Amino acid sequence: MHLADRIQRAGSLVQQYPGGERIPTLAEAQEMQRLLTARGFDTGGADGRIGPETVTAVRAFQIKVGIKPADGYAGLKVLARLRQGL
Repeated sequence: MHLADRIQRAGSLVQQYPGGERIPTLAEAQEMQRLLTARGFDTGGADGRIGPETVTAVRAFQIKVGIKPADGYAGLKVLARLRQGL
């Protein structure tokens, strides 16, 4: 399907970063992990690397507070909500 789109000169395959946000800094990712852990969502540690455990924790947090979509995206919107408290 993508090849056919390219032949027809359809739009680019390049997409905007999920959530339309900049990537969290290392310090922001660590803060997010610490805040999630403090609220009972296991991230596997606050190393600043967004791996499967952090994604699962973010998704569980999003579901709990009603953020849609609950996609597990560890972005700045989630961090802002964590900073506000539950």
